[in-house]
Amino acid sequence: MKRLLVVLVLVGVVALFAWALSREQTLASPLVGKSAPAFSMPLYAADSTLSLAKLRGTPVVLNFWASWCLACRDEARVLEAGWQRYGPDVAFVGIAVNDEEGAAKEFIRQFGKTYHLGSDVDGSAAVEYGLYGVPETFFIGRDGTILSRHIGPLTADDLDRRIAELEAGVRGDTRGDPGSVEPLSIEGP
Repeated sequence: MKRLLVVLVLVGVVALFAWALSREQTLASPLVGKSAPAFSMPLYAADSTLSLAKLRGTPVVLNFWASWCLACRDEARVLEAGWQRYGPDVAFVGIAVNDEEGAAKEFIRQFGKTYHLGSDVDGSAAVEYGLYGVPETFFIGRDGTILSRHIGPLTADDLDRRIAELEAGVRGDTRGDPGSVEPLSIEGP
């Protein structure tokens, strides 16, 4: 009888584990529908800083990235093409996370990025936005409210759909592929 009980418990544990692994992995953001956390960052291209407050009244595509992130390479040209298509009516902002300045600048040069790009020098923006990893993108409405979040690299179709929602002021959700995100670590890349 004891063996049967042990086997049943073991089967139950394995079944629970299998169920947990098969569930769709979501990293819903409690920030969607709330005011975007304020930030100020030094820009790579100029001796100036950019704050989110300066962009109030303009929809914002806020992308967290790193030069060491392979998935960030996948979306680099998508974001630049989006900026060329939608800017300046939609502001594009890229924040490098856990990155070295030289490597980040080389990444910017290599992918021809021309929108607002800077660094999360002390890691505070990543913490405030509850970043799991890179790339992650937040879509911020004209009033400063986070309307949606995308986990993983954006495709051109993803970006077009999200910007249409953003321009319409429609609150979306968290989508993407958590498996394609490079998790952040305290130690850096």
